[in-house]
Amino acid sequence: MIFPKSLEKGSTIGIVAPAGKIDAETIHFAEKFFHKRAYKVVLGENVCNSFHQFAGNDEHRAADLQHMLNSPEIDAIFCARGGYGTIRIIDQIDFTHFLEYPKWLVGYSDITVLHAALQNKAGVASIHGPMPKNFPDKADDEEDMEALFDLLHGQFPDYSIKPNENNRNGEAEGILIGGNLALIYALRATPLDTNPHGKILFIEDIGEYLYSVDRMMQNLKLSGFLKELSGIIVGDFTDMKDNDDPYGQTAFEIVKEAVAEYDYPVMMGFPAGHDHLNLPLVFGKRVSMKVASDCCQLTF
Repeated sequence: MIFPKSLEKGSTIGIVAPAGKIDAETIHFAEKFFHKRAYKVVLGENVCNSFHQFAGNDEHRAADLQHMLNSPEIDAIFCARGGYGTIRIIDQIDFTHFLEYPKWLVGYSDITVLHAALQNKAGVASIHGPMPKNFPDKADDEEDMEALFDLLHGQFPDYSIKPNENNRNGEAEGILIGGNLALIYALRATPLDTNPHGKILFIEDIGEYLYSVDRMMQNLKLSGFLKELSGIIVGDFTDMKDNDDPYGQTAFEIVKEAVAEYDYPVMMGFPAGHDHLNLPLVFGKRVSMKVASDCCQLTF
């Protein structure tokens, strides 16, 4: 696995929108945010474009992403937001020149597709973390933002969180994979479907029906994906929906049931995903996890 070089003051950050559209005001806020931290900023040509719900049509979004990946002048890429659309363009992306100038790519949610491509096609680590869409709601010194920029400057995090009643205690090591559960499910049986053997899986989601969460977890179980893991970390499941006839389980309980027959550690409630606090994670990096009754630890 290739780990991109660390940023320095004066490094250049590119902002690109491979999925949903985003307003110019938010992009300009992000520009100022990066400038305050002494970075240069380059915007994708179509980053503020609009085509239905997308930030430009497929051709425009793919061209912007390809340019950012190829350019030796860009030191890191921030995806402006998630939404939907990255899966529509991923087969148009060529990582050949990117591998000559590998750089950190940051994003989450729909950007799970890019994380999967970077690991499975390019062999390059990437960062699941806050995006420019989130910046207006963030203070400069918030924990996740400080951790993100520490990481971009070469300081990998060690996290400690409170235990959750749905946890399963234990210790494990493995390469961290995952992202948004719905996107992991959507990539099954495609060239971007990750080999789970010995890996630690992180999952999160937003706005899904509880029965749909169960269906996705049952897919991972029936296919043997869950059996091959060495551990699982469950982030935020935000704004879950239910039917008129209640499903009867929370998202955490659904995951707990799906992995009940395996003996690896399960860490629930890790603060990453679509809630306000979104601690950055490095996909493609070997991590160790320890789940105990008094504390849970994740070390990169």
